Amino acid sequence: MLIVWRELYDLLYELFEAERFMKIVSVLLSLYVLTKPFYLWSSGLPQISDIILAVAFIVILLVSTKGSIRQVIIDNKHFFFFLIFVVIINSLYAIYYSDSDFLLHGLYYIFDAIGIISLVLAMKHVNNFGRTLSNSFKVSLIIQLFIFLFGVGRYFDPIRYMGTFNDPNQFAYYCFLSFGFIYLLNRMNDKKDDWFYFLLVVFLIFESASTGMLAGMCIFVVLYLIPAVKTFLKNIRRYAFPLIIVIVVLFGCGTYLVSSNKIQSFLSNSNIYSRIEQKFSRANGDEEMTLWQERGYDHIYLYPYYTLFGAGEGGYWRFDRAYRQMEIHATLPSLLFCYGIIPFGFVLAWLYKKLKGQPAWVMSIYFALLLESFTLINSRQVLFWSIFALAPLLSSNVTKLEG
Repeated sequence: MLIVWRELYDLLYELFEAERFMKIVSVLLSLYVLTKPFYLWSSGLPQISDIILAVAFIVILLVSTKGSIRQVIIDNKHFFFFLIFVVIINSLYAIYYSDSDFLLHGLYYIFDAIGIISLVLAMKHVNNFGRTLSNSFKVSLIIQLFIFLFGVGRYFDPIRYMGTFNDPNQFAYYCFLSFGFIYLLNRMNDKKDDWFYFLLVVFLIFESASTGMLAGMCIFVVLYLIPAVKTFLKNIRRYAFPLIIVIVVLFGCGTYLVSSNKIQSFLSNSNIYSRIEQKFSRANGDEEMTLWQERGYDHIYLYPYYTLFGAGEGGYWRFDRAYRQMEIHATLPSLLFCYGIIPFGFVLAWLYKKLKGQPAWVMSIYFALLLESFTLINSRQVLFWSIFALAPLLSSNVTKLEG
């Protein structure tokens, strides 16, 4: 039977050739991006996009050489060392507590590894995949805009829009991450439409009232402008007269808006305004639940020993001294608490290797993503890990690096 299947595979391989198979992978990965926002079942369950990604990975296994897959693993060895610890720690807790929920969380990270391998190999071996991937994210964001404009998207509550997602933070994070891919891939493909998708993403994030994602976009803007400001200061004499005019115009507009109460009126009618007020109130300790308790940070100082050997992901009933018996709602702190200092060190080493030597325009989006991750848990998202795994390729001007 195995011989028959092997002969059938050899026949298909000769008919289509590896290059054509990889084009199929490119189409499947584009479909993965386009269907990623559509949550038909509860969060945590496989969605249509996950099934498509799994099929793409199976095709890659059929047509890629062992050497190419091995090279991706070697290039990301620190992540795969971390993955081994994830599986071991969660398996031990699953056995000890007889709780399969730990095993489920381990599977999420295995699926993340599948996504990394698939996207990296496609970026290396498929002509113009970077352009295709960028266009997929652009189309996906425009689809989300039309879903909002036609009023068919879902709401978490009266002020928090979540589109086709199950959670407004999921929606906002997908928009933010999509912009990150577009921003990096645009420079790779010499495109200049960043500003449009930046404004689109900011608009959608405002509708979601996600303060974490709004902060992430603000961080990106600040980091992006730093090199421009440095260049401007070096040539300030050349720009002195236009600068004076701009300052006068801005001062006049600002004075008018403040005196007419238009700014206050706009803010008070904004969905995100009340959310920001609530966050500041919790940060100042004015509410019963502080911001740190809301994110679950109190787990770390109430159970510090878990940062040594890891608590695993699951069994949150164990943390009865915490304000809320839940996961830590922040990526890097959660990884430290759930898996301990050694696996967490592998994650940091992997991030350092991927981002080392990257130019400032690249780091502006990556630092924004990392700082934002302290407000939301993204570690079960394939695209979160993949954008870092692709960093050396996304900052390149070549879309096909190997034959």
